[in-house]
Amino acid sequence: MNGNRITFPVFAALLLLCLPAVAGDMVEVRIETVLASNSPQEADRRLERIRAHLDRLFRYTSYRLVQGERRMTRWGSPTSFNLPGGRFLEVLPKSHANNRVSMHVIMIEGDKPIVNTELVLQNGGVFFVGGRTHDEGVLITSIGVAADE
Repeated sequence: MNGNRITFPVFAALLLLCLPAVAGDMVEVRIETVLASNSPQEADRRLERIRAHLDRLFRYTSYRLVQGERRMTRWGSPTSFNLPGGRFLEVLPKSHANNRVSMHVIMIEGDKPIVNTELVLQNGGVFFVGGRTHDEGVLITSIGVAADE
């Protein structure tokens, strides 16, 4: 056997050693649109994952999930969502390193972008866009991503 030649088992072992440093091919994008108001209703239990963030960032007494979606997409592939209130959202996950996820986010209302930004979030983190009045409250959209470690 030639001393410069790598056998298949050695090559496979080297490849497996390299894999943990590379994020998986897929990333989960989570979108939740919440109706926030000052009505006396109790909180929607489906929002437990983001409720502490809502309470810290906004000053409403009631939060109700209007729409929630989770999608798996490939890195570098945009995924889009039609949101309540006539908004359109596109999320483009770009990269994952050091427990941080980089993405491009565009939210459009009518024919005008109201958000067009690059974000870097902690893996599993969320970003909020709020302010649109709707049904005696305000729509708040949370945008989250979760990448395989």
